[in-house]
Amino acid sequence: TESDAMTTFPFYPPDRAHEYERYAAEYVFEQNEATPWTLLRRPLRECRAALVVSAGLRLKTQHSYPRGGSAEYREISTYVGPDQLAFDFTNFDPREAEADLNVIAPVDRLKEAVEQGLLGGVHETFFSFFGLCPDRVALAASAAEVAAKLRSAEVDVVLLVPANHVCNQTLGLVARALERGGLSTVALSTIKEVTRQIRVPRALFINFPFGRTLGRAHAAALHHSILGDMLRALKT
Repeated sequence: TESDAMTTFPFYPPDRAHEYERYAAEYVFEQNEATPWTLLRRPLRECRAALVVSAGLRLKTQHSYPRGGSAEYREISTYVGPDQLAFDFTNFDPREAEADLNVIAPVDRLKEAVEQGLLGGVHETFFSFFGLCPDRVALAASAAEVAAKLRSAEVDVVLLVPANHVCNQTLGLVARALERGGLSTVALSTIKEVTRQIRVPRALFINFPFGRTLGRAHAAALHHSILGDMLRALKT
């Protein structure tokens, strides 16, 4: 079936597509812990939502992420202007995100979902992790810290968006930690093989070029459609 097929990357030149397909085929992750699961506690129209991304975003006034991978995160206002942001994790083409942050951090689309009555509210900040993080212990600690902050802010649900191929592991582990912390999550996945092995609690596969996970800049209707699928998945 299509869901069992290998992840392919037909929108890239053959050599680059083969590199990513080999990564997906050779990826191995031994997940021995039971999948944490937090049921949706109330109707979505009453839920306060938050966003977590793995694009290595930060304010230009914040410290740069360490090179070579990091478990650190940055907290950023949902009202930030694109001219205030820096992209430290450059393992993807950032041009679409520089034109429209919503392709990797759909903050405007979430606020519009509140205006449409689909959500009860949106947390005033979102959290950005660095896509590459080999230190899983440190990542778990950082994710638990974020979970505590979100619970304190009375957040109910968290949407997670990766930026490139290695982001899937980082974000999958963050999603598990947030669920363990009592938050209902749904993550987008750009490589099915990674998401399955990590056993991400709720995930939707999407097959777009890295750096524009929700599609092209200013494609608001498409962004809303994807966001709607994510919100519906929270009920399952």
